[in-house]
Amino acid sequence: MDFLDNLVIPATTQHLNLLKIILVMSMLIFIPFFGMIFGGTAFSVIFNAYGRKNKKPLFIRFAKDIIDKLAINRFVGVGLGVIPLLAITFCYAQLMFEVKVISVSLLFVATLFMALAVNFVYSFQNTFQIELLIETFKDITGLKKHELETKIPEDIADYEFDLKNTNSNSGLYAFILLLLTAVFFAGGTSIALFSDNYEYFQNIAQMFLSGATFLNFLFILVLSITVTGSAILFFFFHWQGGIQDLDKDKEYYNFVKKIGGNIAFTGAALLPVFLFFSFIMIPNVALSGTVFTYTGLAFVSILILCNFLYAVIKNSDMKYIGAAFYVLILSIGFTIMKNQSAFGTASFKHLQAINIAAEELHQEKKGKTISTAGVDGEEIYTRVCSACHKFDVKLVGPPYSQTVPTFNGDVKKLSAWIQNPTKVYPDYPPMPNPGIKPKEADAVAKYLIDKVGGK
Repeated sequence: MDFLDNLVIPATTQHLNLLKIILVMSMLIFIPFFGMIFGGTAFSVIFNAYGRKNKKPLFIRFAKDIIDKLAINRFVGVGLGVIPLLAITFCYAQLMFEVKVISVSLLFVATLFMALAVNFVYSFQNTFQIELLIETFKDITGLKKHELETKIPEDIADYEFDLKNTNSNSGLYAFILLLLTAVFFAGGTSIALFSDNYEYFQNIAQMFLSGATFLNFLFILVLSITVTGSAILFFFFHWQGGIQDLDKDKEYYNFVKKIGGNIAFTGAALLPVFLFFSFIMIPNVALSGTVFTYTGLAFVSILILCNFLYAVIKNSDMKYIGAAFYVLILSIGFTIMKNQSAFGTASFKHLQAINIAAEELHQEKKGKTISTAGVDGEEIYTRVCSACHKFDVKLVGPPYSQTVPTFNGDVKKLSAWIQNPTKVYPDYPPMPNPGIKPKEADAVAKYLIDKVGGK
């Protein structure tokens, strides 16, 4: 994506450190939320389809509650999903300035998929709300089930039929788009670690042939399952007291506890395996002591998570739900720090080059930027220069429209020539020394360059 390259400039050491902080913070926001909305959408679609096919209202109710609790609302989806991923993309674009590799492009595509997915997720969520309103309307009528088919207006029946189709399609499209987001996100972040082999990653086909991309995608998938199960337990039973009056419906209460607990524990049990596989795929150029440390901390926190979840499932000890969820967030944080430490190590030499380029750019700008406070360049031109020079017509000397552009906007260079002029054009007499002070020469040079440049 060439336009991304046009939006970034080489960053100084201070800016690089700030970018790293922003990148980690954006990851800490995006990854837990993405895992929750990705897994939540997937399980909601599965339970919804099974419930409708087998006429099991309990499954449909669970599907609705999952997407309501885990997706929250559209503004949260944009704020915790799209915007952080966009920030991640531009951080990588800045940190990988002028690197010829596909990573940033993949992250940008992932951002587009995420933005589209959010729309379908909340369309899917809204269909449940509208269906609930229609069912409430049917209950209010007082009609018996066999009377509804004949006494409910045909257009309402048709609308309900279309709504169910929209529900199924929106959920499916949301899941597919979130799946693609995960694939491209895994590809972009994984390829960024292979700094010694960037030339091998120039198109999407090479991303799909990357073992690191595949294993990191599987890790994201398992992480999403873990986050979803833990979030179901957390938001259904713990957060702000859980769903109101849930404990009064024992059948639904036990159903949610069993399904949510099994999803969370299955994901948590698989998580160390895929964390190990994603770790061994880190190239040698990206390894460091810090990477090993954060990987070890991630393993330990996941084991603690498994213990908490086992207590919830085996002993029905619901007091550990909050602790399990917070430990999961902590393990995600360690995983993010592991990945970013690996990226920092892999890109160390490139970041040094960026810093040098930034310093050179700074010095160049500094050389072209001068202070002319208190000196009127136009007044000096009128008083000293206008007798021999005009902007567009030949006078004693050549027109400024011909001479000034040769200095390429370099005020210092033009100022130095004004203070010590030399014969340049054989058709014109040599310019005498105007006898003005350096600051006056700077001011008139800036005025001439701005004037010729149309400022």
